[in-house]
Amino acid sequence: MATITDSQLLQYATELRNLLISYEKANQQISTLDSYIQHLTQQTFRSTLQDSTPLAIRHLTKKSIASGIKKVYQQVSTQKWKRVTELSVLVLQQLDSPDVQPEPPTTSAGRSAEMDEMAPLTTQSFCELYRSA
Repeated sequence: MATITDSQLLQYATELRNLLISYEKANQQISTLDSYIQHLTQQTFRSTLQDSTPLAIRHLTKKSIASGIKKVYQQVSTQKWKRVTELSVLVLQQLDSPDVQPEPPTTSAGRSAEMDEMAPLTTQSFCELYRSA
């Protein structure tokens, strides 16, 4: 059986790095949006106490929009993480047994429970190795 070449392996590692960067950026945006939503919640409460209904409605509208944007970033983060785990399994399979052709990444429905439990550990190891390089 044909194995993955070194250039393909390097391409997967580069893609993993880019996915991890995108994943981290999405999580930073989620954190920023959480702070903004909390601020808007406080502003809405103050506006309500001051009987400023139009201002309270404006704050609630902004909060609703920010919550929707946050959900989009959460979906992006989830998709990036899913792809990171799939690629890390593929790379590690190739590194562990270079004579065996690894299976292409599958969807979460096709993965076993053992693979799901190991994915965070292998991804964490990859991240630590990447940061130390």
